[in-house]
Amino acid sequence: MNLKHLCSAPHVNVYFDSWNNWLYVEWEGALTLAAVQYACLEVAECFVKHAYPRVLHSDAQVTSLPWEVVPWLTHAFFPYLELAGIEQLAWVHAPVVRALGLAKQVHEQLPHLNISVFSDLEDATTWLQQSNPAYVRGFAPPPRPVAEETMLAQSVAHFKQSLAHMGVDAELAARS
Repeated sequence: MNLKHLCSAPHVNVYFDSWNNWLYVEWEGALTLAAVQYACLEVAECFVKHAYPRVLHSDAQVTSLPWEVVPWLTHAFFPYLELAGIEQLAWVHAPVVRALGLAKQVHEQLPHLNISVFSDLEDATTWLQQSNPAYVRGFAPPPRPVAEETMLAQSVAHFKQSLAHMGVDAELAARS
């Protein structure tokens, strides 16, 4: 992998892998709802700047996931994955049982998305590399049509506003 750091938030780092032409999202630690909400906002803002049709998502370093995170993600965040332009998602689930259930729930909720769930990063990487050979290695992310970019930017702004009304900010997420 040839990783370019795009952003960070408590418990998540986001990179663009220019060699494989995908977004790499790496979660870690003991998650809380506030930390996940804030981190998801940071990840969403990465998608406003560029389309990333392929995503390698790793929860391998997640040590805990509270029950309230799963319904929030499935109802408030994951429906926007299609709008973000994600076509393929390789998901490495955390060793905690609830995380495997979350990955499977995403798979069921978003049938249009080519998603596979893995227990290790190596298998996920191999699947994503082989799943769509049409993607050319070593190129920048593809541009998004202006109308779609505007719609996504508005959705992320609304998401940011709703989190602010709930009192979710960087300081709260960092303490969580």
